[in-house]
Amino acid sequence: MNISILLRHSGIWESEVRYERYKSDGIVVGENISYVNLISAIAIELNIDKLKKNVEI
Repeated sequence: MNISILLRHSGIWESEVRYERYKSDGIVVGENISYVNLISAIAIELNIDKLKKNVEI
């Protein structure tokens, strides 16, 4: 089974619960993906260098 994940990024936190003016991307991963591989898949999709930036989910 595959899982679709919506990524919202490059926006501004207007409050603790409101994220505005963001861009949307998405990835599809298998249900058995590890946390480390999920972080890597997100970083690759968003062109993030994990050595320079921290990815939090």
